[in-house]
Amino acid sequence: MSRSFWTLMVGLVFLASGCEPKPVNPTPGNVTPGNVTPDDVRQDIGKALDTTTKSAEQTKEDFQRNLRARINELEAEIAKLREQGRDFKDETKSSWDHMVADLETKREAARVKLDEIGRSSAEAWRDIQKGAQSAWDDLDKAFQEASNKF
Repeated sequence: MSRSFWTLMVGLVFLASGCEPKPVNPTPGNVTPGNVTPDDVRQDIGKALDTTTKSAEQTKEDFQRNLRARINELEAEIAKLREQGRDFKDETKSSWDHMVADLETKREAARVKLDEIGRSSAEAWRDIQKGAQSAWDDLDKAFQEASNKF
């Protein structure tokens, strides 16, 4: 399927370009229409970099907003778990408190990663994103295990 797709694409390019060469009409300064100058290239590269930076910044902000919302939701759930464990006794209480403390530690690690993303540049945040996603995954997994255990 992929070979057929590329064959079709090459055919379409040939059809779109036509078979006859375009006439060259020199303009003042010995530059013909369609020629690209170094200034054109610099300008295009500048625009491309600006667009890439804006895109990276937007992606970073979206990731931060989503992670912050997920952490806040889980924080409320952890508070509910802590409340549920208040009536437990002896070993169950100890186990419950340990589990909730572990959740809070993992939540704090996720918040630290979130803060690191906030301080990072748009270009560098992708490296930090992996750590933040991993911290979130650990927190979410621990919460799911805690919810299922009790």
